[in-house]
Amino acid sequence: MEQSQQVKMGSWFYTRLNSFYTKLSLLLIVFFILVAGFFFVLTQQLSQEYRSEVEQKLHADLAAHIVHGNQLLRNGEIDQKALKKAFHSMMVLGPSFEFYVLNPAGEIMTYSADPKKIKRQAVNLLPVKQLLSGEIKLPILGDDPRSRIKQKIFSVAQINDDTVLVGYLYVIIGGEIYDGLADLLGKSHIIKLGLWGVALSLLIGLVVILLLFAILTRPLRRLSEDMQNFRENGFATATLPKSGWKNDSADEIHRLGSTFVEMADALKSQYHKVKDMDELRRELVSYVSHDLRTPLTSLQGYLETWQLNKDSLSQEEGEELITVAVKNAKQISRLVEQLFELAHLDSENVQLQLESISVAELAQDVLQKLSIEAERRQISLEVTPKDPSILVNADIGKLERAFTNLVDNAVRHCNEGDRVVIDLQLDGAEVEVSIRDTGLGIPESDVEHLFEPHFRAENSVKGRGGHSGLGLAITQRILQLHGAEIQVSSVLHQGTEFRFRLPRATDKNS
Repeated sequence: MEQSQQVKMGSWFYTRLNSFYTKLSLLLIVFFILVAGFFFVLTQQLSQEYRSEVEQKLHADLAAHIVHGNQLLRNGEIDQKALKKAFHSMMVLGPSFEFYVLNPAGEIMTYSADPKKIKRQAVNLLPVKQLLSGEIKLPILGDDPRSRIKQKIFSVAQINDDTVLVGYLYVIIGGEIYDGLADLLGKSHIIKLGLWGVALSLLIGLVVILLLFAILTRPLRRLSEDMQNFRENGFATATLPKSGWKNDSADEIHRLGSTFVEMADALKSQYHKVKDMDELRRELVSYVSHDLRTPLTSLQGYLETWQLNKDSLSQEEGEELITVAVKNAKQISRLVEQLFELAHLDSENVQLQLESISVAELAQDVLQKLSIEAERRQISLEVTPKDPSILVNADIGKLERAFTNLVDNAVRHCNEGDRVVIDLQLDGAEVEVSIRDTGLGIPESDVEHLFEPHFRAENSVKGRGGHSGLGLAITQRILQLHGAEIQVSSVLHQGTEFRFRLPRATDKNS
């Protein structure tokens, strides 16, 4: 158990560490550290540049004052005693100044520093001449005799014997106590406050930006959770968010989330359609095996009887067997045709050829087709009104099939003397079609199952052997393709009425 918890904790930590927010936060922290470091170095550099400029401006004339305030020459040469006296008197300025005397070539002749610390024997005269000319902006750095590579600000003055250059007084401003940046920082309270202020500002900025990142990446985490839920639960049980994602939002993540929900919903819909088609296929196989078994068995039985006894049967008996076999073969053919018709109507490849149709003329043609059977059973058929100007937009072939199924169903459930009426009523932009009969009626418990494939009502006795129960299912699907909903009402022993509405057309040639 403990090991399992450790594995879970490790997995959770790995997931968090590899999350987009964590990576973004770490990247931001590294960026802030680099910016802070760069800013610190830049601040130090600028502070030192500014300090050096100010120091050099303040002490620019220091070397000149020493030269003019002391008699450093005797007989055209530098008086070492006077020079040492001058150095001693100037040391009261503090240990931050170092004094050197250079010859005209830049070589160090004498100095005030500890001889053990002198690393150079000569100083580059180019910065010296630049400072004396005053043409170059301060600060100007000169060679530091205490180091082989360092440079520092300085003050310089010429030592002249009348017009002859004898040498230079070279004063380093800021001795060893200012050698390090850390020392400069330690001695500057203002710089300390400034750096602490900058560091605090960067820290507050980092926290604020991390909070903003958390807010901005929250939709991404939510979208990730939705996708994870969809992946884990699959098409059948995944619960998609009903709200929250806005398709019209200016936020790209919200639009992405809305697109994902729409895509997932479409995938679920396609999944259920495929599942329904698979169930339909299984039902079709089940229906075929169930409904074809009886006529096939009968057909096989009659043919085998005829084959075994054809020599002993009379001509009338043989013809009777063949007639029954042909009747069963036709029943099988009709059943197979209806099964494939229903399967075709339930597929997504059905396309309607809509046109303007005179619904009264179509209804009259259907009644005419069924009139022979109706007359044989003394059942009257009627269309009202017989108005050819009542037009609907429909697929004439499929609509005729629906009318035929409904009227044929009504005729089969009527007795001698009953009526079947097709009634047409205009209702605004629609035509209401009613097909009613005065026949047997349907038990109330059976009405809700009428349109289920292969369902037969309890009182469906007449002609049962020739009908599979698919007619009403086919009719319902045809009307659904036309955007119509079929309704039924029935009273046992009084009759049944089927009703539906079709869109009205205004011009038969439109």
